Amino acid sequence: MADPLVGDRVVVRYRLGAGGPADWRATPNPAPTPARSHAPTLSDLTGLLIDASAERLILERDGVAETVPTAAIVSIRQLSTRTVRNSAIRTVERTLTETVPAAARVEFDGWLLSADPTSEALRANAAVPAGFGAHAAAAPQLRAWYAERGAPTRIVVPDRLLRLADLTDRAGDEYEVLIDPTDAPVQVPVADRAERLRLRAAGHWLHHTFTLIEL
Repeated sequence: MADPLVGDRVVVRYRLGAGGPADWRATPNPAPTPARSHAPTLSDLTGLLIDASAERLILERDGVAETVPTAAIVSIRQLSTRTVRNSAIRTVERTLTETVPAAARVEFDGWLLSADPTSEALRANAAVPAGFGAHAAAAPQLRAWYAERGAPTRIVVPDRLLRLADLTDRAGDEYEVLIDPTDAPVQVPVADRAERLRLRAAGHWLHHTFTLIEL
């Protein structure tokens, strides 16, 4: 589950009837075909996180503060604080990758592959969907390319560009990509909460998130 910070824009999925807001939909259970006899059990709330504790999150949505108990939360997804197109995510992913030297780097079917046994840099040894058309179906080719180099297959999975479940059922390492006041991107592990707070205080804004997995 994401670890949002105060000031982040998020979407929270929560269980209805557990002390959280009522369902925001005017007709949360429209007549489908075939008809359903049960009401929905989950709802989503999108807004700006204005306060957080171990017991609840408070989000501002359309000028109204909404409280969601943490016990009712099923998932949290961080959203960019500004409008970001998928093409912009690909551009930033390419920039972050190409600024890191690598002994071998090739591109095919929208994937940018890097390998360097002498480097510990994340993007010197990972496959990145930096171009349009990069799909999870290319996983066998990615594995083969890294196997030829005796290296593990590590893949950067940006939110919105790929579905993590299409590649693995295992958890990976989560990262944020932020943009600094000069419009340059920087990546930071979600686990490094102190650095994430420092960057936000320095004027960086959240562009997107990604998960680093190993097949």
